[in-house]
Amino acid sequence: MLKGLQHPNIVRFYDSWEGLCKGKKCIVLVTELMTSGTLKTYLKRFKVMKIKVLRSWCRQILKGLHFLHTRAPPIIHRDLKCDNIFITGPTGSVKIGDLGLATLKRASFAKSVIGTPEFMAPEMYEEKYDELVDVYAFGMCMLEMATSEYPYSECQNAAQIYRRVTSGVKPASFDKVAIPEVKEIIEGCIRTNKDERYAIKTLLNHAFFQEETGVRVELAEEDDGEMIAIKLWLRIEDVKKLKGKYKDNEAIEFSFDLNKDVPEDVAQEMVESGYVAEADHKTMAKAIKDRVSLILKKREQRQLVREEQEKRKLEAEQKQKQETFKASQSQSKAEEPEPEQHLIHHQQTR
Repeated sequence: MLKGLQHPNIVRFYDSWEGLCKGKKCIVLVTELMTSGTLKTYLKRFKVMKIKVLRSWCRQILKGLHFLHTRAPPIIHRDLKCDNIFITGPTGSVKIGDLGLATLKRASFAKSVIGTPEFMAPEMYEEKYDELVDVYAFGMCMLEMATSEYPYSECQNAAQIYRRVTSGVKPASFDKVAIPEVKEIIEGCIRTNKDERYAIKTLLNHAFFQEETGVRVELAEEDDGEMIAIKLWLRIEDVKKLKGKYKDNEAIEFSFDLNKDVPEDVAQEMVESGYVAEADHKTMAKAIKDRVSLILKKREQRQLVREEQEKRKLEAEQKQKQETFKASQSQSKAEEPEPEQHLIHHQQTR
């Protein structure tokens, strides 16, 4: 299985055999040599990861996962974490490694509990899961990259982690994520209900992970799903595109009315205001359009989830009413005297 995997973001596997290690049987794996350490060692060394680096490396991890998940049958990594993501020295790119726990998904779901508790999706404990466990683990990796804190480091043991994970309690470090857009992506990956998580393809199409254009539009604050006029940030990352009014490393905040505004018109206003060059008008308009589309899509997903929850709630209430009615009927029948007993009682009173 592993020998046939060739992708820029997957550590190359060459051979394996059974051997003896200190008198015990073991399996020897021969893989591509990775000389620059793992994401884990990088985080220990530098503590803070620049947003450009985080974006680039997360994009590469997603590409590697997409490759694994689109094999026939799909390959589930099952133990994705920063310790298993390697940095290549010459290019600084990242590759997913340690595929020793990977499994082929031959049925509609995989079985067996295996992995690292802090990165294990809740359904893995039920021994019934699919590729979305890798999305959950990716979210935890991104959380560690964004905060330099190990997920659930506040827990003392695996049992505590299990209780939090299965109850839908996020790691304490989640609240320390400073960038709203990054926080939103992580939240979309680590949802308890796997059907509500982002798909790998959706993540790759997310505006945050798009290839560099030098112009980026981000959420200025978390979207509550209710506001018509949302606040956005314009960031011009390519110094060649900087205009006189725009200072390097500065974010320009602007509002976008979801009912009235048109991306092309807002981009033109930016050009006329001296923030964006005329040549970048189309790039700016596309960045706004992609961001707005993502916001609307997420709101639609939230609405579907709310409707499903409301439907389940009504069904549960209806079921409860039926059970209560049946119970009251049974109790009434139990309390009703038998006809013979009623007759005897009537004769005695006479």
